[in-house]
Amino acid sequence: MPWWTGCVCALSWVLLGCPEVHRRDGLVDRAAHRDALENIPKRCSDEERRMYCDAEGADAEEDCRKRCGEGG
Repeated sequence: MPWWTGCVCALSWVLLGCPEVHRRDGLVDRAAHRDALENIPKRCSDEERRMYCDAEGADAEEDCRKRCGEGG
């Protein structure tokens, strides 16, 4: 069964990178942090809200949501 030994060795070699990837400040932790920051609703000042959210139309509502994190 040399193929079985080869599979076990290959799997072990792949899993050796896991602690580095999943540790604090590892690759997955940084990616999750970036995603969390992107999902935090942004708030606009009154002037920015007038500029982005007072326009009519679907494109204006999408722009408002993208920039201010709220519907128009």
